[in-house]
Amino acid sequence: MHFYNKTTLGLFDSSQKHFVIPVYQRAYSWDKSEWRTFLNDLLEQIEGQNNYFYGNILLETIKKDVKYEIIDGQQRITTLTIFIRSIINVLGKRSVDLIQEFDPVLLKHIYLKNEGNIKLRPVEYDRACYDAIIIDNNDNFEMHSQSQIRIKSAKDFFSEELDKLSTDIILKILEKIQGTELTVIELDGKKDSALMFELENNRGKDLTNMEKIKSYFMYQMYVYSEPEEIESNIENISNIFKSIYLLINDLKLNEDSVLLYHNNAYVNGYNYRSLNDVKHLFKQSNNKVEWIKTYINELHTTFSNLKKFERTQILYAEKLKSLKIPAFIYPFIIKGYKSFGSDDRRMNTLFNVLEIVTFRTKLINSRANIQERLNSILLKFDGNLLDLINDIKNKLNESWYWGDIQTKHYLNGAIYGNSILHYLLWEYESSIQNKGYNIRKFSLENEQIEHISPQTPTNGDHIKSGYEVDENSSYSEEFVNLHLNSLGNLMLISGSHNSSIGNRPFSEKIASYNSNPLLNQQAEIREFAESTEVNYTWKITSIEKRHKHLSNFAMRKWSFDNIDKSYLIPTLEEYLNS
Repeated sequence: MHFYNKTTLGLFDSSQKHFVIPVYQRAYSWDKSEWRTFLNDLLEQIEGQNNYFYGNILLETIKKDVKYEIIDGQQRITTLTIFIRSIINVLGKRSVDLIQEFDPVLLKHIYLKNEGNIKLRPVEYDRACYDAIIIDNNDNFEMHSQSQIRIKSAKDFFSEELDKLSTDIILKILEKIQGTELTVIELDGKKDSALMFELENNRGKDLTNMEKIKSYFMYQMYVYSEPEEIESNIENISNIFKSIYLLINDLKLNEDSVLLYHNNAYVNGYNYRSLNDVKHLFKQSNNKVEWIKTYINELHTTFSNLKKFERTQILYAEKLKSLKIPAFIYPFIIKGYKSFGSDDRRMNTLFNVLEIVTFRTKLINSRANIQERLNSILLKFDGNLLDLINDIKNKLNESWYWGDIQTKHYLNGAIYGNSILHYLLWEYESSIQNKGYNIRKFSLENEQIEHISPQTPTNGDHIKSGYEVDENSSYSEEFVNLHLNSLGNLMLISGSHNSSIGNRPFSEKIASYNSNPLLNQQAEIREFAESTEVNYTWKITSIEKRHKHLSNFAMRKWSFDNIDKSYLIPTLEEYLNS
């Protein structure tokens, strides 16, 4: 292990030297707030006389003076090279003849590429993007991950901000950053890396929990491994995290969220609070090396399975995703994939259960803590779907908050503005569509909720004819409280259609519904309306009749008794043979 001080110029200034970010490290994650802080710090520094300090850089020596892996500092080093590219681009558009201190070719050779030697190699899956956008200065690269988008966005941000500055200021910034001081720590192998990882964590760096648990385990492998196995065991952890970070790059969920859900599933359920809970279990284990290996292999499995989940098109998985999945649902998904992930039918049943739970919690939106009610069920869940369905059904009814009675109560209330309303009406639409019509792929332009009996106009106009109004063409207080915002009076509609009918007489509204109905729920309004010899009206009786119809649909649809469980119940022969 070797310590020495360098400037950024001294760190890069070698024709052969290059730096590699290993795949078990995070991809580029800095965002606009970090870019702005980076630039503001430089602008402040050029006003003073003090040297700018860029922090510690940890390097693992692969080949002395030629190839180094960046163990800590990859975000800063990557940002530095992007920043240099932006300076080259901005000053390159100005009159270079008047900028004697600026040599773009030399800057490229030092920080970006010297002949065939590219100075920084990001994680493998981002190298083509980095090479195109930063090394070759090509903005037409098709990006496939958040880290790649950030690389391009950082270049654009710095270019835009630098373009606002005078040439003199930019040159001062360049001089300051090349003279920036940093402490370089060269490590001779994975054993040194494990030691320094833990030291760096204890310095209060703003690391993700994934980085913290990775470094903690690498250090513990150093402590508990047999001397002859230290290098190979630490290498094993590095390889598994390499695979995990490859998966992270493809996930919509962020790494710390997945880590949290994993620990909810396997550590303390919803009572899990921090990485100290993981460390506590680890310290209680008899074979600590095997415990670490088991934990990180299961963690890798969780990341892999959540990638499968994000890509699956199983019916109830798609419905669950469209509901915007709450955090407490993911641990059940994780345990389900572990138990029967290759069985699509069982997975679909699990997703159906979770969709019902999610629907009810979003409909009711109680301040009560549903995690407390489900925690024992989560900890018990071992893949037995029959037990899971019965346990959740009984617990929610026992808790009252999300049971059948409370669900019906909320469906019967003023539901307008409820976050679940659009989803409910789309599911209803799907149930009444003609066979073979795939409503899941359909959408309305500027989708809105239509009040069939219109809301009271804000401009003071009276309600038009055909509705439940008094002699002054106004709604009663009872009607407003009980019917105006109830399920029976609400319908999906496009924004343009909604604005075109507004406070029109019901006869005109129903004509517009029937003239070109995009959805069947628009066309069927005629079935609930009151008809006379001359016209249709939309009164309390119509709203109540449609309300009862929709409420009954929802209670059937989101009932645990409605889940197909027949294939889960063993036959007599299977029971006797078990």
